[in-house]
Amino acid sequence: MSTTERQSHGRGRSPRGRRRKPVRRATPGDVVRAIVRFIGEILLTAGLLMLFYASYEVYGSGWETDREQEQLAQGLEEAWAATEDTEQGPDSEPLPGSADSRLYVPSLDLDWVVVNGTTQQDILYSPGHYTEYPSTPGGPGNYAIAAHRTPGLFWDLDLLENGDVLVLEDKDNFYTYEVIREETVLPTDVWVIEPDPFDDVEGAGEGEPENSYITLTTCAPKLNNTHRLIVWGELVETTPKSEGMPDSIAHMAPDTGESE
Repeated sequence: MSTTERQSHGRGRSPRGRRRKPVRRATPGDVVRAIVRFIGEILLTAGLLMLFYASYEVYGSGWETDREQEQLAQGLEEAWAATEDTEQGPDSEPLPGSADSRLYVPSLDLDWVVVNGTTQQDILYSPGHYTEYPSTPGGPGNYAIAAHRTPGLFWDLDLLENGDVLVLEDKDNFYTYEVIREETVLPTDVWVIEPDPFDDVEGAGEGEPENSYITLTTCAPKLNNTHRLIVWGELVETTPKSEGMPDSIAHMAPDTGESE
């Protein structure tokens, strides 16, 4: 038999003396490691999903706030124009969710349309005016406003300091308030929005309040709601719209698109 024939004849045979590798059986340790690896992957995926959701809640909803504010601003201007020749009756009540005023915070370079009401739906994309007590921009009492602690709303409210300016705008005037106090309280401390939150005399709130305040409320700390951050301001100036915007917010005038 030739060498070629021997090679061809031997191809179908298994070489003698070759041993198969023994099959390794899974040990209890292998099972535990597999379970731990699986749980770890699940937790990692869940953590990433929660991170994405939190990022959207904090930053991603900003464009929705901007869009809603644009619509509210247009509605507010139309409402002011419609009431120039018609006065509301003394018993008329503001509609929940309807635009009520505009708030400027020049030190933060932010402004918003303020709506009536402070339900979750009312303040989803806007600051909301507390309606528990009767109050109007610049009027006696306490014009109290709530907003979520999110970017684009009251996220940086803690940066305000005594002496900073807050400006409210209604159909006729700009009302300039000066920040006088900041405090963190419990959610049950509803006295902060009373007509005169600084009057401790029992029964004092029954009469007509003498001072004019603005109160801004939001959650504290950030990304939590265990407490409330409160900022109070007191009215220092009223500027008729016929005189133009106050100097403190002149740089925040709407861009009309007209060239000088």
